[in-house]
Amino acid sequence: MVRETQDNRIARTAAEVWETTANEAGELAFVSRILVQAFLPHKKPDDIIWKRTNGNFTLTIKSGIGEEEGKSKIYGVPYGSTPRLLLAWLNSEAIKNAQDKENPTPQRVYMGRSLSQFLEKIGIQRTGGTRGGITSFKSQAEKLFRAEITVTCTGTDVISERDIKVSDGRFFFWDNKNPEQTTLWESGVELSERFYQLLIQNPVPLDWRVIKGIKQSPMALDLYMWLNHRMSYLKEPVSIRWSTLEQQLGSGIENERMFKHQVRKHLAKIQVIWKGLKVDVSGSDVIRLHPSPLLIGQSRFGPTKKPVQKQAANHNFLR
Repeated sequence: MVRETQDNRIARTAAEVWETTANEAGELAFVSRILVQAFLPHKKPDDIIWKRTNGNFTLTIKSGIGEEEGKSKIYGVPYGSTPRLLLAWLNSEAIKNAQDKENPTPQRVYMGRSLSQFLEKIGIQRTGGTRGGITSFKSQAEKLFRAEITVTCTGTDVISERDIKVSDGRFFFWDNKNPEQTTLWESGVELSERFYQLLIQNPVPLDWRVIKGIKQSPMALDLYMWLNHRMSYLKEPVSIRWSTLEQQLGSGIENERMFKHQVRKHLAKIQVIWKGLKVDVSGSDVIRLHPSPLLIGQSRFGPTKKPVQKQAANHNFLR
C-alpha cells in the first residue's frame, strides 16, 4: 500500500470539504471555546506544569500524581496531537448527549467496544510498538484524564479562577493485547460536571475531515481551531502581535523567527482547504485577521447560513 503524501492528503481533504459541508457529510465536530483561547503543549514539556496566557485568560495544566505498584507516579502534562484529537471527540460527543433530552447520563461518553475502532474514529493510526499510535493514545489519554486544569480570568476588580478535572472516572474494557477484539461492554468516560458544562457552552464548530487532514501537526490543529473561533465572531479586521500569538499557542518555540516560519507554513496548508480564509502573515510585528466565511458553511453549492456564535463576557465562563 502506497502511503499518502502530505500534499495529497491536503488536496484530498480540500476536495471533500468543497464537495459537501461538514453537516451534510456527518463530519461536524466541536471544541470548547475555553480550549481554543490557550492550548496544550506541542512537545513534551520540561516541567510538570504548563501555562499559556491569552489577554486576561490563563490556562494552567498540572500533571496528575498517582500511585503505581506502591510507588508515587508523576503522569506528566498531555502534549501533541493525540490529546487534541481526544478532546475534540469528547466535546463533540458531549454536544450530542446534551441535545438528547432522553439521555439520563449526558456526562457519560461511550467510546465503543474496540480500541482499534475508536482510534480510527478520531484519526489515530492503529499501530503498536513503543512509538505506535496505540501506545501514544494510552499514554496521552492517561495524562489528560489525570491532569488538573486551572482556568483563570483577571479583570480590573476581580479574579475568577476554577480548578477542573476532565473526568470523574473511566471504564475501559478494551483488550490491550488485541486492540481489534470487540468487547462485551462499551468503554467510556464520566466527564466531570464542571468540564462537561464548559464543553457544551458556546462550542466552536469544526470539520472532522480537516482535523484528520492536518492531525500530524499540533500547531496546524491549534491554528485551525483558533481561527474557527475568531472568525465565528470577527466583524472587522484585527491585528494580533506575533508575540501575543506565541503566548497563546502551545508551540513553546522561543525563536520568534522560527515561530513565524512554522505558523506561515501550517497556515498555507489550512488555506488550501479553507477557501476564502483571509489572514495576512506578511507583517514583521503583527498577524492580521480579516472577516472570512466559516469553513463549515462552505461547499461547491455555495455558503450556508453562518452559525451564530455568542461571545460572552470573559469572566462569565467561570460561573
